[in-house]
Amino acid sequence: MGVARTLIIIIAAVLTLLGTWVFALFPFIFGTLGSGLGFAMNLPVIITATPTADVVVVFYLLLVLFIAWLASGVLQLIGLKSRIVGIIFSLIPLAIGLMFVLLVYTEVLGDMSLVFFFMTVADPISEFFPMYIELGDMGLGVYLLLAGGVLGVIGSSLPKE
Repeated sequence: MGVARTLIIIIAAVLTLLGTWVFALFPFIFGTLGSGLGFAMNLPVIITATPTADVVVVFYLLLVLFIAWLASGVLQLIGLKSRIVGIIFSLIPLAIGLMFVLLVYTEVLGDMSLVFFFMTVADPISEFFPMYIELGDMGLGVYLLLAGGVLGVIGSSLPKE
């Protein structure tokens, strides 16, 4: 069981890293894409922004969640040694992926939708990176985040021996 656990956690971390940094979650207007890379590029502007009163709580909640999301792929690998850290940092990309699915298919998240979109949108680097591959109504990045999160939770939950 130890080898299978290790392999599942490593695959989960790679999928999460690909979904965060390499593949886009969604296309936006004028050729911009939403991705973890876009969030990282916008981070200095986002941190210094003053949100309006109606979205201030959502804004800071998403800011903390998204910063943890940027590091979650690497921190999932800690799940090889610490089960709870592996589970926590596997739940984060799973939450981001589920949040995006809810944003696309429902109106449940309300104002969070706009905050989510504007935090992650940026121009592609050299018109190539992040890559947008459309699967249904969403980009490949969403599916990679969901798969990486689920596999990370499963792998971190398995016994070490």
